[in-house]
Amino acid sequence: MAIWVTGDIHGSIDIKKLSYRRWPQGRELTRCDKLIICGDFGMPWDGSNEEKYWLTWLNDRPWTTLFVDGNHECFPYLADLPVSERWGGRVQAYPDYPNIVHLMRGQVYDIDGARIFAMGGAASHDKQYRTPGWDWFCEEMPGAAEVACAEESLEATGWQVDYVISHCCSTRMLGAALERTPYPDGRAKPDALNEWFDMLEDRLVYRRWYFGHYHADAELDCRHRLLYRDIVPVA
Repeated sequence: MAIWVTGDIHGSIDIKKLSYRRWPQGRELTRCDKLIICGDFGMPWDGSNEEKYWLTWLNDRPWTTLFVDGNHECFPYLADLPVSERWGGRVQAYPDYPNIVHLMRGQVYDIDGARIFAMGGAASHDKQYRTPGWDWFCEEMPGAAEVACAEESLEATGWQVDYVISHCCSTRMLGAALERTPYPDGRAKPDALNEWFDMLEDRLVYRRWYFGHYHADAELDCRHRLLYRDIVPVA
């Protein structure tokens, strides 16, 4: 059993990186293997036939796809998904696509012997170009209850996990991430979630932190991996 992780797929825009031609290792995986997407999964959004095609395509890949939410999600759809428990935490599985699973904010999972803390969400710094209720939602940022849930989950672990999976990063890693992103001017302001992640950096014991959001790929240091197109095994 293996766990792989990659960055944003933005619905059909970047999903082709998961094809066997671009990622031949995927052909060798089984349903017991997991691929985790670091936010901006982005489907469904409008229920189009194109979306249904790609969701079916992904559901039929040999692995199981997991994702944390990013800022570019259709949050009303996510809110309506049924909640169940899997791997020791709360999840939302897509009813018509059971091999696609949302890892909910603030949950700690034991997946194939790895303790994984999931915390989705991020701020859309392009929201002035978006339409509230259609392609921008206030739910993109975690609320107080979700943050409290996260801290309660981590308290139960003694503030020790193997991996952190998020969409954005801590303030202290933001400068390094922005040096790689093609959109530095639009994503340069720290927000409340970045600052909360700073607290985790100080308090949480972890091996590696994987995140997306900044549309670049880089080993920022020995513990922080920025992901977009790369697909890597957890280490």
